[in-house]
Amino acid sequence: CGETDNKGGNKGNGGLEALPEAKPTEAPAAKPEKAPPPPVVVYQPPPPTVVVQAREAPAPYYYVPKKAQPRKEWGLNLHVGGAMLGKGRDDNAGMGLAGLALRFRPIPQAALEGSLDFAAGRDYNGYRRNETAFTLNGLIFVNPKSVTQFYLLGGFGWSGARATDDRDGFDRAEYSYGYFGVQAGFGLEFRLSRAVALNVDLRGLIRGRIDNDRRRNPEFTSSDGKTTNASGAGLLTGGLTFYW
Repeated sequence: CGETDNKGGNKGNGGLEALPEAKPTEAPAAKPEKAPPPPVVVYQPPPPTVVVQAREAPAPYYYVPKKAQPRKEWGLNLHVGGAMLGKGRDDNAGMGLAGLALRFRPIPQAALEGSLDFAAGRDYNGYRRNETAFTLNGLIFVNPKSVTQFYLLGGFGWSGARATDDRDGFDRAEYSYGYFGVQAGFGLEFRLSRAVALNVDLRGLIRGRIDNDRRRNPEFTSSDGKTTNASGAGLLTGGLTFYW
């Protein structure tokens, strides 16, 4: 047995000090591992059932381009001209005229025209004459796409005239006439622009009197005493037409 020193030392075992007993070291507690997340499951519905039903192929479609609609035109024609009456009884026959016309051209190939004309001069009998005429004409354009267009015309009209026999230097008698007649001819239209055209035409006119005095007082008497109320003339006119 060893002795124990009051100074706190332990003697014995050959003078060696006794070491305090080491406490066993506790291992740290292991942290529990996190469980992995569950896998993502995507639900995809089955593809729909497709039933293929045979049917006839559609009829083939053929594209037909639409034709451009013709442009309708209105026109105001202003014109002057002269009447070709022959030499007349006294070799002084001749009349000039001036007028205006309203023209409707629904298609490039054709037009309708109403014309109002005023004429003055010496008639075939040598009388001083004033005349007013209204005519309706149809026009056929042979080459409407050209700048210079050739056209045919034809129509009918009415006119009234007042003639004064002044061959002796004073007014001896006055006559009033009423006429209905037809005319036909041809002409040229020069398109100066889209809105302006120059016109010139030649027409032949045949007419007869329709007034109440036609039987009692015929207009023409030949040298052999034959009488008639029928007459004819050529008309040469030219002017401008304004289209819109």
